[in-house]
Amino acid sequence: MSALAPLRWDKFENGLPDPANPDWADWGEADRLNYEGSVTVVSSSIPDSFLDLNQTAWLQGIATNRTVVRLEHLRGLLSKENLSFNELQNLLNSTDAEQQKRLDSHIQNWNNTRDGRPMFAAFYDEVKAEADHADWQHQLRDRLGLGHYSSDKGVPIPVALMRYSLDEVATVAHKIPNAFALPTVLDGGMHEFYFPVPESHPYGATLHLAPDQADTLTAEMLHYRIDYQPKHLWKIAMITRPHNIQDNSLREARDLHLLALQEATSRPDFGETMEARK
Repeated sequence: MSALAPLRWDKFENGLPDPANPDWADWGEADRLNYEGSVTVVSSSIPDSFLDLNQTAWLQGIATNRTVVRLEHLRGLLSKENLSFNELQNLLNSTDAEQQKRLDSHIQNWNNTRDGRPMFAAFYDEVKAEADHADWQHQLRDRLGLGHYSSDKGVPIPVALMRYSLDEVATVAHKIPNAFALPTVLDGGMHEFYFPVPESHPYGATLHLAPDQADTLTAEMLHYRIDYQPKHLWKIAMITRPHNIQDNSLREARDLHLLALQEATSRPDFGETMEARK
């Protein structure tokens, strides 16, 4: 079994018009309703990931002194704040007090527009080689399985690398049932780059977007939303290249990833290969 809680799945199934015989349109509509109603909640609310109905996916006893990183899409921020990428880069590089105040104001405005969806994050010490690399935006995009960050049509995607400690999350979230959880299929929407993990796996596992590295099981987790501070904005860059997983290579990558999960958890019965569905 995966870590998806039965109570949470029951809630999802209630959104299906005909749970006994759903078609693809039904699945899509139920996924949309779940994502809009239980995941992308307002910033002051708690998404289902951290409520009691999701207890089987909670991460307990996590070491909160660890540092995590995540990629953020910047197009919305730049548009709303009427900023160019270069202007934001200059603010980030500046030591001038007035410029730092401007940066702080932009980030606070960004916080005010963000909803309360769970935040996906990876441990910095595990992905340090990619995060510290000169081409970090593409290296991390691939390792973290962010297939939707692909400039297939030649349009650059501005992204930020955020870095902060889980202590900061725990401080903000001390009044909610739990602040950390395994990602499940109901947390990020149903898409081809997500892969669930067995209950016995300690964290989620990203699908590497380099087909021959899809058996690399990089730990990922969900945590409760925090407001960003200027110190969290580590660096920014443009994604200018598409990733290499398409069509048949996606099938092969998912099968390689599944095999790695089965071996890591001694669960040869977990999941089904894409090849088996032909």
